[in-house]
Amino acid sequence: MTTADEFFGATPQLHTIQQWANARYAARWAVLGAVLLRVAATTDPNVQLPGVIGGRASLNLLAAFVSPSGGGKGISDKVARLAWPSSLIERPIGSGEGIAATFVPPKKEGVEPITRAIISVPEIDTLAGLASRQGSILLAQLKSMAMGEQLGQSNASEATTRIIAPHTYRACMSVGAQPAHTGVLFDDTTGGTPQRFLWFLTVDPDMPAERADDPAPLDTNLPLWAPGYDGVVDIGYGPDEIQETIIDTHLARQRGEADALDGHAMLTRCKVAAVLAILHHRSVISDLDWELSGVVMDESNRTREWIVTEARRVARQKVRDRALNRAVGDEVYDERLLDRVKRSIVRMLDRDGEQAGNALRSRLGKREKRDLFDQAIAELIGEGTVTDLSVDRGSRYRLTSGQGDQAGQGPKPQVREGDPLGQGDQVADSHHTTPQFNVEPEFNHENTRSEGLNRQFNVEPERQLHAVSDPPGKPQTCGQWLRAYVLDLMTQGVDTRDSASIITDGQAAGYKVDNIRRAIMDCDLIGTVARTKLSATYRFGNGGESTVVPCERWLIGWLHDRDAWVRAGEVKAAGETAGYHRATVKSAAQRNPAIEKRGSGVATEWRISPGHERASA
Repeated sequence: MTTADEFFGATPQLHTIQQWANARYAARWAVLGAVLLRVAATTDPNVQLPGVIGGRASLNLLAAFVSPSGGGKGISDKVARLAWPSSLIERPIGSGEGIAATFVPPKKEGVEPITRAIISVPEIDTLAGLASRQGSILLAQLKSMAMGEQLGQSNASEATTRIIAPHTYRACMSVGAQPAHTGVLFDDTTGGTPQRFLWFLTVDPDMPAERADDPAPLDTNLPLWAPGYDGVVDIGYGPDEIQETIIDTHLARQRGEADALDGHAMLTRCKVAAVLAILHHRSVISDLDWELSGVVMDESNRTREWIVTEARRVARQKVRDRALNRAVGDEVYDERLLDRVKRSIVRMLDRDGEQAGNALRSRLGKREKRDLFDQAIAELIGEGTVTDLSVDRGSRYRLTSGQGDQAGQGPKPQVREGDPLGQGDQVADSHHTTPQFNVEPEFNHENTRSEGLNRQFNVEPERQLHAVSDPPGKPQTCGQWLRAYVLDLMTQGVDTRDSASIITDGQAAGYKVDNIRRAIMDCDLIGTVARTKLSATYRFGNGGESTVVPCERWLIGWLHDRDAWVRAGEVKAAGETAGYHRATVKSAAQRNPAIEKRGSGVATEWRISPGHERASA
């Protein structure tokens, strides 16, 4: 079988085409395809293939030039013009009706019809857009054009009626395409559209790097062949093998034995063989022309198969991308649903008090919420919001003391005579000693008058509020209590304790979870030695230092290592792996001004601000 190198060395004309491609750094097969189009377009429409099956066939050629990046077609066209410098009319693509208008322009004085033209489509998306219009006949007209059949349409007006008789025009088409954008042609496989095209790659892995000189152009002065009695110049089939192969292929197609994409392959090969013969100034196809046409068709078929494979790969990638986006969306949905379940549990416990776990689960309603109950209750317990109680038949849950109200108050004010001013830890966390004083009404005439009025109308005098200090023996702040608590444990020989135990003991002493956590952070006797997304382990000692990296410092370091925009969902997942809760990672990102955000929803991305020093974390 003839190789590519043997092909371009088979004749001086083919070698010249390769020299032009090398001299201008163009893909040689693409340049060959563009030259074949120009050679075919140079011949008059009366130059035809003889009829073996049916009537005569047109030499109209269609070629698609394909590359992964979409570039290269323009280079191939320019080099082909240099190699075959024949003066030809080139027109852009229009509608299906516009193809006929190319050869039969509007009837104006002095405007003559043309018989030969190359229709150029630099981007196949243009062809796709025109073909997708409602009522478009573009693809049907392209298939008729490739066969040299009648084009145009009849209209009511003589001025707008354009009909081109069969075999009275020479139309060749050049299309630039990317593999993933060729659907407009391959979607019409059953209609025969892709089979009528030659396919060439505009990239060449064997392209030499050395600069070569431009060769002399090819001879475009074709012989004046004498037409027959009917005015047609037949390009004859020399070897008997050609006609035998045409007949055998036709019979196989009629019997359903041929592949759909090869339905017009034989006619296309005959056209290539005829154009190769004309390139060499012959009107009869030789054995060499026929052999070389087979090499061209093999190259076209390989390119076509690569396009089909690449298009399928791109389609599979799109499916994977859609699945990934759905997965990310599902993750965000699950996270938001989990938050809603947690809020529902807190509301039910706040409103109705302690409840059994199975009762809480059933009250959540939808199955998707009930399925998240175990995870939600575990997180609420880990956060210190809910306390679990083991009973014979399972677990019961209740809000931890101090939870369930945003302001530290119940549904009614809890201020009573003799209570500490402001309630609970509000005074204790102020770091100020509460002065002991009694508010007594000053005795004067106005007070006496008011007292008489009160007696007259049986109105009790208003009780006065008393602000007093905490009972003796209780620390005045949560921080003082925690320090005494830690020193007592150290005296007992205890040097570590988990966060849940400290929070439970602090609540039993009358302090709220948030105040206990702040006190832990401020205490110089406590250092963190281990952390998960639900709890932490602390070590006691003077100058306690944490061996666990705080979430904010970890987050800055992690983003520094990537030095790029990263999806928030990916960052949170990495944080969970490192032992931080997703909500903690999100909070750390929101607090730190060095972390930039963009996008919304599942598309939210984070990164470290350019120029931010890692050491500052």
